[in-house]
Amino acid sequence: MELRNIYHLYRRAAFGISPSEAKKLVSLSSEEVVDRLFRDSEEITPLTIDLSDFDEFFEDGMQGRLRQLEKIIRENAPKHIDYNSAWFKKLCSSSEALNERMTLFWANHFVCRDQVIYYAIQYYNILRKNALGNFKDFTKEVAKAPSMMKYLNTNSNFKNQPNENFARELMELFTLGTGNYSEEDIKEAARAFTGYSSRMDGSFFLNMRQHDFGEKQFMGWNAYLDGDDIINIICEKKECAQFVCSKLYSYFVNTTVNGSHVNEMADVFYKAYDIKEVMRYVFTADWFYAEENVGTKIKSPVDLLSSIYKVVPFSFQQPRQQLFVQRLMGQALLEPPNVAGWPGGRHWINTNTLMVRMKLPSIFLGNGLIPSNSLGYAFMEGRSFGDRFNISKDWKAFDKEYGNLREEELPMAICAPELEKGTLDLILKGSRFSKQEKSLQLMSVPEFQLT
Repeated sequence: MELRNIYHLYRRAAFGISPSEAKKLVSLSSEEVVDRLFRDSEEITPLTIDLSDFDEFFEDGMQGRLRQLEKIIRENAPKHIDYNSAWFKKLCSSSEALNERMTLFWANHFVCRDQVIYYAIQYYNILRKNALGNFKDFTKEVAKAPSMMKYLNTNSNFKNQPNENFARELMELFTLGTGNYSEEDIKEAARAFTGYSSRMDGSFFLNMRQHDFGEKQFMGWNAYLDGDDIINIICEKKECAQFVCSKLYSYFVNTTVNGSHVNEMADVFYKAYDIKEVMRYVFTADWFYAEENVGTKIKSPVDLLSSIYKVVPFSFQQPRQQLFVQRLMGQALLEPPNVAGWPGGRHWINTNTLMVRMKLPSIFLGNGLIPSNSLGYAFMEGRSFGDRFNISKDWKAFDKEYGNLREEELPMAICAPELEKGTLDLILKGSRFSKQEKSLQLMSVPEFQLT
């Protein structure tokens, strides 16, 4: 497999690859490299942090003591920052890179936000567990997750007063897309999800007193249907496979969606709704590596931060500073803006974020000092700490990976698009800068903003 294609695959399907690892794969075929990528994600490790207060509460059989649980929830609220930091580290360094990439994708598909860290972690580990699994089973488990039931009001969906929020978003945002269902379908689906409930520990149960056992008329069916039945019927429609594949294509290939390529994907996906199979199809397709699909997507803030990390590993000594940077650029892990998620693409760039994004590598990898000029306003607004980021940088790791590279190899290893000759000459030729400094300059060019 060509080195250029290896870098492209790992930037899109994972969070980058080190030059030494990339070179090891050159002797393999494209299929073998893709197989390796999937093999590394066969064993999935849940991501958690210390939640001993919750664990002790549930182990002691204290489920009836609501006030005690509310106190634990308040005291553990700051742990959202800890989980944000832990997730970012896993994105950057986990061997399960493909599964983490898929988890991030699904977090912006099955969008949900929960202020209770215990249930939030449960939810994100559901995404993690199912990220490369069966889409139908995945959707059913998401529907029964306490965070989703709370977020879209399924837990207040009663047979005498159905709540349509989840049924509507299930079809509009999660499975079919607008125009492929009717208002009557929403009403009947909402009846099927009545009685969905969860215990304090997050386990699902069906409240029989609140569940509607009557017949439902849904997409040509006239029978008793529950929530699982609704999802099965939805997935029988080819439009479901097309809708999901269109979102996968936009995220992994190009925001300008190619209809014929999506149709190819949908044909594969519709057979069994096997996420792994459709993603394998994408990553082995010739068009995935076509010039128009390489280095043409704007990096999300998380991608931008992780791409800096892959060159020079860094860590914030104060995790809330990392959260501040994510919020500043418009994408904080665990904090989607609404049920539709982050729109992505050109929405990542505006007059404020562009200059911030361009300056981040030099700020992070320099002395961490926040600029005091006009650019500094974006950094300063809403800030609750001093005038610099406290960041530790692992330049030894950089030297180990990039120190032995020829200088002409640096641009491909760091930037997805090919750089203009003038830019390359300015950075690489006749320069007295060290390899560290040249790499920092490469991370500061506009092309580094693309993947």
